[in-house]
Amino acid sequence: NFHKGQTMTETVQAKSGDALLTTASVLVSIFRVMAIAIGSILVVVMVGILFKQVDVMQQLAADKVGAPPWQVLTAIELILGFVVATIACAHDWLKQLQRLIASVSEGDPFAPVNADRLTRMGWLTVAIQLLAIPVGGIGGWLESGVKEATSDFGISLGGFLLALVLFILARVYRRGAEMREELEGTV
Repeated sequence: NFHKGQTMTETVQAKSGDALLTTASVLVSIFRVMAIAIGSILVVVMVGILFKQVDVMQQLAADKVGAPPWQVLTAIELILGFVVATIACAHDWLKQLQRLIASVSEGDPFAPVNADRLTRMGWLTVAIQLLAIPVGGIGGWLESGVKEATSDFGISLGGFLLALVLFILARVYRRGAEMREELEGTV
């Protein structure tokens, strides 16, 4: 649906003329780029820590952390890995949202593919909530043993409610697509 040299934002604007959809598409694009940038930086940090693990463990030992330095280093790497996985889920969630916005701007929101997108967004929301559990647990352990460590990750009731709303909306969209097909079949 894109024309050569045309951005998604321009396509949404040209097809819908809807400022809300255009704004949402632009914001989602920005958030997707941010997710890629932050995820990439964290992967580089993880690799850097592995290459400098001896120096990092010596520094941790010098700081007299409350746990063996290798355990602290492992905990940090695990947290970073879980956060990268969370960012990857968030990026996919945003990609599904952007596709949903594009279909609405094209005038065909009640398509089975959008029900699938909403279902996927619901499962991604659940995955993000579940990934927060080990991050919070490991972070809590770090916080108790390392004097300057803080942790505020955890599951969110709002996140699970969002997943529930997404699953319900997926059914609404699926039923809307079925009703449209039935209506077109009777004409």
